[in-house]
Amino acid sequence: MANTSLSYYNVTMNDNCQMIVYNAGAIWGHSGAEALAISGGKICEVGFVDALREKWQAETEVDAQGLLLSPGFVDAHTHPAFATGRAEEFDWRAEGADYLEIAKRGGGILSSVAHVRDASLDHMISICTLNFKRMLKHGTTTCEAKSGYGLSIESELKSLEAIKIGGERAGITVVPTFLGAHMIPLEHRDNPQAYVDLLCDEMLPAVKEQGIAQTADIFIEDGAFDITQARQYCETAVALGFELRVHADQFNNLGGVELACEFGAQSVDHLEALSDAGLECLAMSDKTFAGLLPTVPHFLRQKIDAPARKMIKAGVKYFIGTDFNPGSSYTPSLAEAAHFARVRLCLSAQEAIHGVTAGAADSLGLGESKGRIKVGHDADLVFLNLPDFFHFGYAFGENPVVKVVLGDKLP
Repeated sequence: MANTSLSYYNVTMNDNCQMIVYNAGAIWGHSGAEALAISGGKICEVGFVDALREKWQAETEVDAQGLLLSPGFVDAHTHPAFATGRAEEFDWRAEGADYLEIAKRGGGILSSVAHVRDASLDHMISICTLNFKRMLKHGTTTCEAKSGYGLSIESELKSLEAIKIGGERAGITVVPTFLGAHMIPLEHRDNPQAYVDLLCDEMLPAVKEQGIAQTADIFIEDGAFDITQARQYCETAVALGFELRVHADQFNNLGGVELACEFGAQSVDHLEALSDAGLECLAMSDKTFAGLLPTVPHFLRQKIDAPARKMIKAGVKYFIGTDFNPGSSYTPSLAEAAHFARVRLCLSAQEAIHGVTAGAADSLGLGESKGRIKVGHDADLVFLNLPDFFHFGYAFGENPVVKVVLGDKLP
């Protein structure tokens, strides 16, 4: 097992590069390489330390001491903008209550909505900052972050502002997503269409004007939004210039996958109830990724999982996300999600690493800068205390991440 401390020393300062990392046990995607150079926050060369030292003089050198180097993890599905947790519901699940029954008891998403509406912006910023720092500790250097626990114009805009500021304070790259279409709020339960109209006529335009979120999401499911409502929402969002991400086929097949592919959504996520028709649409799509969230069925005590092997065999593009949220997947760790992807979805170590790096980055339109150790890409790196990459997702209940590099900075 590699030494878990990192050592540094300074050499002659010049403008060539900020950092050389050397003595890596292995570098993902570069067989035999053990060193890389970083300049201006970008990877400028990968290879062997002696050759790099001849070409580059660095301000700082980092001895990786045999640790593995992976691209910074990219979590393409998270819900960090909540005001308080929902741990009591875990007991309700132990008693046999399912997702929809918990919502009827006053728990679930609507419970989070009440707390977010009461919370100050400062409190929401503090929570988001804390959650992003938790993710960073577990190797996530880039994440997609959804609103969706406000369900009013004021509270959704507050949530998106908290996401933006929280990401800046934590130092990670955040892609904010508007999820006002997460659930029908209580005040519109007698007339759901009124809330759909509010989303389309007022909320989406307000979010566009605010300018923080460039992506909109919707939860297509019994008890949330049906396919007709989703079509209206997607049409409006696309007309306003939003990219789309979609929750669908989590518990029931309502045609959400087909709708997501029709509109060219970046991703459609969950997919435990994916149909053969939905699988065919994903396989034929040149844009829409499958978002695999294997910690959710585990957390909810479900026996059914997304048919990941069928999707991969069909050539479907995919990523693995945590779905970090207070009620159905309370983990900030993509390494933990990778473990459940390997156990429940039967993915290989290589497939799991792809899912939390390049696949996730590509799904967010960031594949040219994130998710790969490649010349010209951002130098977001994770130091892993593992014997080899086959061990990624093998253990669980521990954090293999020793350190991260963000550009040319060590947090």
